[in-house]
Amino acid sequence: MIRNITILLLLSLSFGTDHLLITQVVTQPDAAESISIYNPTDTPINLCDYYICDDEEYYKMQTEGDLSPSFIANGFTARFPDIAITPGDTFNIVLNEDYSEFYGEDFVPDLIMYGFDDNSMLETEPGSIGFSAGKLDETSELLILFYWDGESNHLIEDID
Repeated sequence: MIRNITILLLLSLSFGTDHLLITQVVTQPDAAESISIYNPTDTPINLCDYYICDDEEYYKMQTEGDLSPSFIANGFTARFPDIAITPGDTFNIVLNEDYSEFYGEDFVPDLIMYGFDDNSMLETEPGSIGFSAGKLDETSELLILFYWDGESNHLIEDID
């Protein structure tokens, strides 16, 4: 059984938005773990300075230079590769290398949390993407999408 948390776009569509939105988080089974982000704007958004993290101390990347604030085993702090998400598009990011066991061989995610090719999320430093199969806790988990240009004197901007 798949368990997911779908975030309705009703409010963002009603009031408009000028930034990316996390629209779906799948937490179980482990092979199905994924995150979907949506670009509701009228312009493409380059993701090269965007990050996703599951730790409440993500801000320490900027304030203390800790580029891997998440738990080493099953946490993650990852930077998006230099790609753009077009207006109205949704990117599906899988967190488990065995995703095809759940989604099937024909499913091709936009990004993967691990790996070394063009559609892989990037480690912020070695080990910033945890090694366990289950990265999202089924009962409680913080997930933050944020923007930062990597300059310690520039503030991190929470996106969603």
